[in-house]
Amino acid sequence: MDKATGKNKLGSRPRGGLMLFRNKWRDPDRNIIAFTTHKAGSMVLHRVLKDVCELNRIRYYSPNESRTMLPFDRMFAGRDFIAKKRGCFGPIRFFVPSKAIAEASVILHLRDPRDVLTSMFYSYCYMHAGEIDAHTGYRKEVAEAGIDHFVLDMVAEPFYAYRGDYGIGSRYKEHVGTVLDRYERYLTELLGRPNTTVVSYEEMVLAFPSWLEKIVSAFALPDPDETRAVVAARHANSVAAGEEDVWSHKRKVTPGDHREKLQAETIRELDKIFAPVLDKLGYSGRAYAETGIPVPHCSRGR
Repeated sequence: MDKATGKNKLGSRPRGGLMLFRNKWRDPDRNIIAFTTHKAGSMVLHRVLKDVCELNRIRYYSPNESRTMLPFDRMFAGRDFIAKKRGCFGPIRFFVPSKAIAEASVILHLRDPRDVLTSMFYSYCYMHAGEIDAHTGYRKEVAEAGIDHFVLDMVAEPFYAYRGDYGIGSRYKEHVGTVLDRYERYLTELLGRPNTTVVSYEEMVLAFPSWLEKIVSAFALPDPDETRAVVAARHANSVAAGEEDVWSHKRKVTPGDHREKLQAETIRELDKIFAPVLDKLGYSGRAYAETGIPVPHCSRGR
């Protein structure tokens, strides 16, 4: 920090909100593409990506930004939007093909799919805004059918009959498939690539500094230390666990929630359905059992 001017090395004055810049945007050496799923802390990932980009004058294209929103309808129709732009793209909550992936710096941020499904139930029934109010109409019917019924529907054919989105990713279901399909696609398309950095929701919650270091490293910044310090100061506490509130977007952040919410029989069924996914992402390994943080196979950043 330059005490005389009150500016930091990144060329901006500290503010309560996001930092503002007078300098023009710069193109990174290669695109940064961040993939994730719904209900995996994607809004924290969004805020972190946005801050890293603004601090370093990198253009940021996001489904959470009205001015630079990703045009998924056109992308699924065949337009390779990412390949035609330069900057950071994310968080993308399902796989979208692009020729740019081969040369980009890819971030793959995932969560235990059993916890994702558990969280989706509360989003669908209680939390997310949509065409009808929470806990009314068909949303109330789903709640009354129960969480165990819901999570199994999300990984099979009944998923396609669900109305509305409400945090389950059904708007583009004909392109992205069920929750199981989305994880399997990530394993096929991204896991194991030398240009993919794999990080987890669990590490974000339980070891935010090391998670953040991997995120920032994916940008290959010339001077990443100050960026890490600023972003950590802003967001480290945003993933702190608190009391559960089924009506809150941040309902419960503690990993392993499915063990408290689902019946044993349902968990066994999900364990079978997701067995290859859980194994490759490290959710069936010793490290996850001991530390709560998975160690994926064939991943960078671990």
